[in-house]
Amino acid sequence: MFSNESLTQDSIYIRYQVNQKDGYDITSKKLYCNGCFAAGINFAASLVSLFYGEGDLQKTIKIGSLTGWDSDNPTATWGGLIGFMISKDGVEKTFNRRFSNQFNIHKTRKKFPNNGIDSFENMAKNGLTITDRVVKEELGGTIDLEKNIWIIPLIKWDDN
Repeated sequence: MFSNESLTQDSIYIRYQVNQKDGYDITSKKLYCNGCFAAGINFAASLVSLFYGEGDLQKTIKIGSLTGWDSDNPTATWGGLIGFMISKDGVEKTFNRRFSNQFNIHKTRKKFPNNGIDSFENMAKNGLTITDRVVKEELGGTIDLEKNIWIIPLIKWDDN
């Protein structure tokens, strides 16, 4: 018996790679691995893992790894999001082990500060700095440090 996520993956494959619907013509280009790196098909596959994973970190990672055409990015995206939501403690509990608090980006990229070593707390701090800047500069919002909230004004969209 096939799983629902496998059947959904098959439906994505048939619709977009076999039948090339909705302007998805990557197969006709005869690219390496039939365009396995293409963002559109990988986004569709990533949604399969997100929806069928049902918020369960291990299940989402498993489905993402088995479903994706280029399965590392979608799996990392949803695994990272769920991991962020359940915290480091939640991730460690899920996998029944402790994880390092540091990341060495120089394993795959070069020329980063601090010889490529970063901590997850520092990454979170940098992420908050970027989010604060977007809230203020791009969205015209403010930050209430006392309540620890962002205040983003409602934008009324013009129907025209």
